[in-house]
Amino acid sequence: MNLAFLSPLYLLGLLGVAAPVLMHLLTRRQQTRVKFSAVYLLLQSQKRSIKRSRPNRLLLLALRCLAIAFFSLALANPIFSLGKGEDLFASAPASNVIVMDDSYSMGARSKTASLHGEAVSALTTTIKKMPDNSEFSLVFASAPSRIAQGWTSDRDVVLNLLKVSQPSYATTQIGKAVTQAVELLGTSSKKIKRIFILTDLQKNGWDKEDFPENAAGARDYDVRVADFSGLRDGENRAAVENLDVAQEFLSTSRTLRVKTRVRSLAPGKPADRLSISLWIDGKKQGEGFVNLPPGGAAEKEFSLPYLGSDPAEGRVEIQDDALPADNVRHFFDQPDQKIKTLIVDGDPRTVAHQSETFYLERALNPFSSSLSDIDLTISTLAELPRYNLLNFSAVALCNVRALPLQYERELEAFVLRGGALFISLGDQVDPKFYNEKLGNLLPVRIESLNQVGLEDSPFRLKLQPSEHPVLKIFSLNTLKEMENIRFNSLYSVEPREGRKFDVPMRFENGYPAAVEANVGKGKTVLFVSSIDRDWNDFPIQPTFVPWIQRWVKYSARSLESIARQDILVGEPFVWENAGEGGYAQSPGGKISPLNKNSMGEVRFEDTMRPGTYRLYRASAMTSGKAPGPPPQAVFQLPPGAEPAGGFTVNIDTRESAPEKIGEKEIKDRLAGMRVAVAAPPIVEETASPGKNFPLTAPLFLLVALMFFCEGWLVRRE
Repeated sequence: MNLAFLSPLYLLGLLGVAAPVLMHLLTRRQQTRVKFSAVYLLLQSQKRSIKRSRPNRLLLLALRCLAIAFFSLALANPIFSLGKGEDLFASAPASNVIVMDDSYSMGARSKTASLHGEAVSALTTTIKKMPDNSEFSLVFASAPSRIAQGWTSDRDVVLNLLKVSQPSYATTQIGKAVTQAVELLGTSSKKIKRIFILTDLQKNGWDKEDFPENAAGARDYDVRVADFSGLRDGENRAAVENLDVAQEFLSTSRTLRVKTRVRSLAPGKPADRLSISLWIDGKKQGEGFVNLPPGGAAEKEFSLPYLGSDPAEGRVEIQDDALPADNVRHFFDQPDQKIKTLIVDGDPRTVAHQSETFYLERALNPFSSSLSDIDLTISTLAELPRYNLLNFSAVALCNVRALPLQYERELEAFVLRGGALFISLGDQVDPKFYNEKLGNLLPVRIESLNQVGLEDSPFRLKLQPSEHPVLKIFSLNTLKEMENIRFNSLYSVEPREGRKFDVPMRFENGYPAAVEANVGKGKTVLFVSSIDRDWNDFPIQPTFVPWIQRWVKYSARSLESIARQDILVGEPFVWENAGEGGYAQSPGGKISPLNKNSMGEVRFEDTMRPGTYRLYRASAMTSGKAPGPPPQAVFQLPPGAEPAGGFTVNIDTRESAPEKIGEKEIKDRLAGMRVAVAAPPIVEETASPGKNFPLTAPLFLLVALMFFCEGWLVRRE
């Protein structure tokens, strides 16, 4: 084996060659060690950093989750309630007063039936689930509000009453119904006391003065108001607000004019081409359209010839909408009966147009035909005793100097029995005779004759719009035209002591132009000038014909007959000049006897249904019996009963107004009580106990706080 390579030189050479390599290897190893130390130190630093940052990341994650949770809760509008919650079905037996709004607005259509039907259905479900031994009472809130059922533990009694109930045609009286409910709860011994109000929140009927004030113990009552207005199917667009019916003789036939006003119930949008129709005796007599501005009203007039002598029973209808009750309005028109009138001419002339009664005769019977409702008889003073005054309804004395001997007594008896006496003056009149002989009929004394000179200004009327039955048809412009009438002669009058009378017309100087007074059952009217052209130019003015016709009809009690009376649902009808009484037939056919009550009035109060009510006089009444309440309804009219006219009953359109009462106003009217207002169902939405605090705002503040903390942590890291 060769070991040369083991020689020292060889070793030195080998070292010389290997030394750089060894130095390079040693240098690389040292560098590797340094690198390994740096990596090691970096890893150690990273571990320490991770240890410090791991808790911050978890905290940030938690903060972000909480922010999302708080934001979601805030959107749900949560409420925090103090006190123990109450379950209607699990709580102890309670006293429950049910206030049912049965006004006509609750008759609005819903998807299934009506709002009233929806309320009955919801309430039935609630009552059936209430604890045993609970007690109930029922109050209906339509005018007049009334207690339909006092306290009872038999829930079936209340449920049966609810099932047979229907919306009325009356308005709402929530305040008075709540007052009755509070009085009922005051008599209950149970600890838990509640009032349920089922309504559509129609603002009409929530008058603050009708609600109880400082009722004892009322602060312990829970009031749950269920609003059913959201279940209405469609909208109530309009209502027939008013009707005016008039007869006119402006041609050779009788004309019936029906003027109606329709009001829009949609404040935000118009109702264009709303259909409207006129019905008489069940037959359509006319139709058309009205255009209603938003929240405004429009008028429509129908006119048609009406030759019949029978009463006209009719109605005006508009296009159907969500509330049918206010889409129709009824009227009843009785053609004026013949008024037999005796005219006494105190200054007859051979030339017709110079006679005292020439203009009067043509004004009262303009067509000289049977179409006029005033039947005239002309008489001179000499012919007067031949006539029986019992055959006439009205007598007119025109410029009569004096009556035949003792005839004033017959005239007085005629007026006391109900006759009408119209007196016009003139140059033939003897004031002394009128003051002495007709003092029981005239409430004034005829004093001096006042005349104007040729160059003096004439006397003129001073007229203002009036509610007097004769003058109320004249417009302001027409009254101004009448003030241009020239009067050159008139009598002044002075009142008799202790006598009552009215002065519906005066002159500019304050002198009375017309004086009227009631005498017994009749009426007297005095016109202080002439009725022809001798003292004025009134008879040739266009206003003379309607003026004198209305005076004769008014004084004969025919102008405003009972057929023209239009009353609202629930208002009593008082039959004037009914004698001892008669009978009333309701729209459904029910017949009720009418007798004088203890106040001497013939009064009918069963007017809860819209429509036409017919009146009848009986041929033989029980005149000798003491007055008292009328007996029960009869099934048919007795023999001999004669038609005496009629009247109409219509709804009060205030209930149709679209405005609703708000929750704040409700709580103000029920101050001190625990009030909850919500839509049905009654149980789930209205059983909110204790004092409630909304949490929406605090939750949004917490969300903002979470974001602030997150930003702070990120910046700190």
